Amino acid sequence: MPAINGDNMDNLMRPELHVDFGSAFVRNILADGSAKVIAPLLSFLGDRGDRPDLRAVVKNARGALIADIAHFINISHGRHPGIVDHAANKIVDDVARDWLVRATDGFAAERRFLNALTVAAGPIRRHVGQDKITALISGQTKNFEMLATSDRKGCPAGAALAFVVDWQQTRPLLDRIALHIGMEPPAVALPSAEQCAGVADQLARDGAYSRAMAFGSQQMLGQQRGLWQLIAARHVETMAG
Repeated sequence: MPAINGDNMDNLMRPELHVDFGSAFVRNILADGSAKVIAPLLSFLGDRGDRPDLRAVVKNARGALIADIAHFINISHGRHPGIVDHAANKIVDDVARDWLVRATDGFAAERRFLNALTVAAGPIRRHVGQDKITALISGQTKNFEMLATSDRKGCPAGAALAFVVDWQQTRPLLDRIALHIGMEPPAVALPSAEQCAGVADQLARDGAYSRAMAFGSQQMLGQQRGLWQLIAARHVETMAG
């Protein structure tokens, strides 16, 4: 998983302030987010798994993948306080107040969904080096917290906005898992991508703030992609077979 390096900030493309900063900011999140990483997982789980002609090995592989996703995503994001909660304590801008209320309330519901999903998915299947993998994913919560609690103004906002937008791009995978195990996935109550773009546009009041937002966003996406890549790597052989 990528390390967080504050020195990388100067190497990022520096966004220029413009009227539609927010839309460009969200477009970058959508382009650089986790959607491409989860696409093979979504495809592998595309069948409900109840067809009689499916091989037992495929059904077992799906069960293992479902358990891994539920447990590891819950370890990273199913505990309070999370990314949005941490960021809410650092973002003092009035223009973000309503967004923060909706985002924190919305992710509280997502957290309950994750907890229920993890219980229903059953235990993870142990792999070689399991303890190392579990420790790596558990420790990653510190990376998320570092970004969301950064004293660099703009970084927590960028991280929280990127997380909310990216989460909604990967939510269909969690919905599919829920249906596999007989759960009805709840509706998402998080701010929309358009609402995130609007807040980002209002927050981008100067070049330093907007650059810090871009940094927080890209670092957050790198961590989240790394999490999904680690999960996918555990199942690449069974998905290919």
